[in-house]
Amino acid sequence: MTITSLSVRIPAELRAKLKVQAEHNKHSMNAEIIKRLEESFTSQTESAPAVSKKSTAGSVELPAADVNRIRNVLKKAAKELKKKAD
Repeated sequence: MTITSLSVRIPAELRAKLKVQAEHNKHSMNAEIIKRLEESFTSQTESAPAVSKKSTAGSVELPAADVNRIRNVLKKAAKELKKKAD
């Protein structure tokens, strides 16, 4: 993991709350902020609603090569079905 530096401006009240919580948890403010950010991403993933097939219909984009492969598979399947029907 690469560590980078980030400067942010936050309201003094929020900074004070973070400092109190960091001291309570025996963390540095940096560790407290990282912990909270990581938890926010984890909770978003866990609480994300399931996506229904109906809501995603027509919204998928595929590379041209994949589209061509799918077309070829469908053409082959159609030919096989036609042979079986005859």
